[in-house]
Amino acid sequence: MNPKNPKLVDQFFELIVRYPKTMVILSLVLMIATLSQIPKLYKDTRSDAFLEADNPALLYRNKVKAQFGLADPIVIAVVNEGETGVFNPETLVTIESITEAITALDNIDSDRVMSLATENNITGTDEGMDVTPFFDPFPSTQTDADRMRSAVNDFPLYLGSLVSESGQATMIVAEVLDEKQVEETYQQVVATVNSVALPDGVSVHVAGEGAIAGFLGGYIDADASRLNPMAGLVITIMIGLAFRRFSPAILGNVIIAASVLMTLSIMAASDVAFFVITNALPVILIGISVADAIHVYSHYFELQAAKPDQDRRSLVVETMQEIWRPITLTSLTTIAGFLGLYFAAYMPPFKYFGLFTAVGVAIAWIYSLIFLPAAIALLKPSASQQFVTLHKTGKHDFFSRFMVWIGGISLAKPAITVGLGVVIILSGVKAATELRVNENRIETFDHSESIYQADQVINRFFDGTNNIDVVFEAKDNEGLFKPENLNAMAAFQEYALSLANVEGATSIVDYLKQMNRSLNEGRASEYRLPDSKELAAQYFLIYSASGEPTDFEEEVDYDYRMANVRITLNQGSFVETKPVVEA
Repeated sequence: MNPKNPKLVDQFFELIVRYPKTMVILSLVLMIATLSQIPKLYKDTRSDAFLEADNPALLYRNKVKAQFGLADPIVIAVVNEGETGVFNPETLVTIESITEAITALDNIDSDRVMSLATENNITGTDEGMDVTPFFDPFPSTQTDADRMRSAVNDFPLYLGSLVSESGQATMIVAEVLDEKQVEETYQQVVATVNSVALPDGVSVHVAGEGAIAGFLGGYIDADASRLNPMAGLVITIMIGLAFRRFSPAILGNVIIAASVLMTLSIMAASDVAFFVITNALPVILIGISVADAIHVYSHYFELQAAKPDQDRRSLVVETMQEIWRPITLTSLTTIAGFLGLYFAAYMPPFKYFGLFTAVGVAIAWIYSLIFLPAAIALLKPSASQQFVTLHKTGKHDFFSRFMVWIGGISLAKPAITVGLGVVIILSGVKAATELRVNENRIETFDHSESIYQADQVINRFFDGTNNIDVVFEAKDNEGLFKPENLNAMAAFQEYALSLANVEGATSIVDYLKQMNRSLNEGRASEYRLPDSKELAAQYFLIYSASGEPTDFEEEVDYDYRMANVRITLNQGSFVETKPVVEA
């Protein structure tokens, strides 16, 4: 016994080695029981997840999304760079087929799918205004397709947003009903698109904010399936080479499994999502969890080499008496560091990353003090002959000799060593000042990934895939019809379009301009706002006679008091969008 250790600690470890089988079984049963919660774990890859639920910007965003029925869309671009672009019967049939197939998916809002196959044209007639679908009747000949192209070109709102100005690409925009199922929905959309036979020269690309969130879920799984086994394999090989024994690697991996899997299970039981940053948690725990096992085995084998005739179980107790304190102190300081991240961070993914990494370290610590000594006492592993020889002769292996050599240089030249350290630190501080805060979700993916390439295609042909929604509120019902309010919105859109990276700005203003033009013999000079509140209200009344009442849900509320202006950018990076938001 070591008199420096409390008697209670001695009794604790003696109890563990006296009943090793019971301790091992209880440890494994506890781990298995906890793992029953893992199926409840769900991923949250939304950008909104990085804001606290009570963040004012998020609260207002959710209010606006609920008011106008907005959702992060999945965008499908159909591209034909031929002479007629997408305006030929074969390509139009493809657009219709994909639209119908996407609309039929369970988690797609069938009322909020937008494409050439669903949108209406607004034209003037002798009786007033005619609102008819572009595909009614379906343009079955090239002449009909050319006529349809002319109609789209006469509707400025759709140019750049629904159809490229070149006519070589068009979009199908679909909104999901349940954002928690966006990963499965994205996969269904991709499978649906791939199942459609494409005419020669036609290509289809899937992107958009909804697609990014969906693709990111699969990306996390693919990353984890490669990274975690690789990290575990490297650790196993290193332990095997260090001790020349199989059992240290096996028991080390059991502690890793307990730390990682039980932590994820506790996350699931706590209803905490698996965020993008959580993907790093298992790898960090793999590295931290195995450290205690290495210390325990190293000390145990050293005692075994020094006392070859002593009972193995008493060696385990002696090992734990010596090693429990440094293991506990290093674990507690590590736990404190990660808990500091939990208390200091603002964004939920980082807070929970700190909290549950601390939980994982605590689990590894507990299993290193209970499961590991019990398992060693049960298996009674022997130190390798090479380990015993090195210990008895006092010789060092190559790594030890290298470290002794480095240490000798440091002691011989202390001033140079300290000076070099200071230079490195100052260089690090200088480099840190050059860091630039930036974020662009599409850059999360390798540039060879289909979703990245799809995003590039859409930004090349259209206004962009990134949106900023700005809400205008009038004081009274139908207050938006007042000319001064409509003109303010129109002026705001013009200003937004003058900003860098802003390619589009749309609202009810654009529809009213088209209505005014259609009711004035289609003259281009009449593409302007009506002159009075009464005329604006009348336009919408006339429209409702032949259009759907839900056609403007995303642009204006039922009382015509709140209107949404959607600004479209061709860049999603923070450094590019921040000036736009501020302006």
